[in-house]
Amino acid sequence: MITRFQEYITKQNLCKKTDRILLTVSGGADSVVMLDLFHNTGYNTAIAHCNFHLRGTESDKDEQFVRELGKKYGVDVFVKHFDTKEYAALNNVSIQVAARDLRYAWFEELRQKKGFDVIAMGHHTDDQIETFFINLFRGSGLAGLKGMPIKRDHIIRPLLFAGREDIEVYAKKHNISFRDDSSNKEEKYLRNKIRHRLAPVLSDLTDNYPDAVIDSLNNLREADTLLQLLLHEKFDGITRQKDDTLALSKAEFRKLQPADVWSYYLLRRFGFNRSTSDNVADAVVRGQSGKLFYSETHQLLVDRDELLIKPLQKNDKAEYRIDDGQQEITEPVHLIFQTVTVDDDFSINAASSLAQLDKDRLVFPLKLRKWQSGDKIKPLGMSGSKLLSDYFIDNKMSLFAKSDIWLLLSEKDIVWIIGHSISDDYKITSKTREVLAVRLM
Repeated sequence: MITRFQEYITKQNLCKKTDRILLTVSGGADSVVMLDLFHNTGYNTAIAHCNFHLRGTESDKDEQFVRELGKKYGVDVFVKHFDTKEYAALNNVSIQVAARDLRYAWFEELRQKKGFDVIAMGHHTDDQIETFFINLFRGSGLAGLKGMPIKRDHIIRPLLFAGREDIEVYAKKHNISFRDDSSNKEEKYLRNKIRHRLAPVLSDLTDNYPDAVIDSLNNLREADTLLQLLLHEKFDGITRQKDDTLALSKAEFRKLQPADVWSYYLLRRFGFNRSTSDNVADAVVRGQSGKLFYSETHQLLVDRDELLIKPLQKNDKAEYRIDDGQQEITEPVHLIFQTVTVDDDFSINAASSLAQLDKDRLVFPLKLRKWQSGDKIKPLGMSGSKLLSDYFIDNKMSLFAKSDIWLLLSEKDIVWIIGHSISDDYKITSKTREVLAVRLM
């Protein structure tokens, strides 16, 4: 098995001998055998162990066992204690989901903090098959049915070539002790029902179980890889990127049939589920505009001619102070400030990225904030004030563009809609002696 282990790592390009590898060790047979295999093949490793405090003293005994493993193999052991039940209650998720979220977040935090190259997890082929059936019963698509990835980001699964029986045989042959998790016998969990009820039946029904299922999973994984390549090619052909916003042509989108299927596969990378992607497709087909849709990470606007997709932003209600003499700020927007004396060489620049303001009329400190409902400005060249909401409509600004607007204020007066218009009250006149030039970078 040691030879197969090394060959699998090499073939799948999981890690190098020079890498620092963080092994996630629960104390069960799979993770302890993984530790032994990495040790016997000469890799540089350390152990990460989670104590979820879900099984009373049994959890603490698991932790102690793993600490002893660290001494036996001469590697560092990192342990994290979690109040899993509290996390589950606060986030309205199941205990299983809570434990998964907590451990993955901590593993990545530990990897970055301690400088590990990869995180190795002890999943094997039986875990893979169980995951397949869990996702099958949930109605998952191709992405769910293909199973756990062998490698994704910094996570590797070097035991996906072996089954549970292979691991237990190796442990017995090499006198490797491990801990039995009593919760694995509880059939209240779907995974355990599949393991204890369904798998034995499938094994009795056919001689080629589980190999045939693994072959099917590999075929599904290959099909999904090809699908993703084709989707990326199509996506790149009908989109354009501007700053943090991705624009997808509605005209090109309408050519894609069936619309709901294309919508789902194009938008799911941004976290949009089937229901939302169907609604997006329906809005495009019906010629509707102005509709906003949200995923956990992105927002999508069905605009006049395009679908606009951008990451969700925090609702920034803060005000930022700008003192007289300050030369630059980089957050929340990048601005350069320069005081200029008006002389014969001075000229007015009408670029939208530059505000030239009569400095004598400004009251410092200036303020920088997002626009708010009810805000007004006297746009340059106008005699009366106008609501910013009306200004945005007149300039045909999308909801996304409006959400990005920042304002420069002197006391309560808006002196510049940054990147757009200055206030007529603060323009340069024949009486202006000094100009505050503010450039948007």
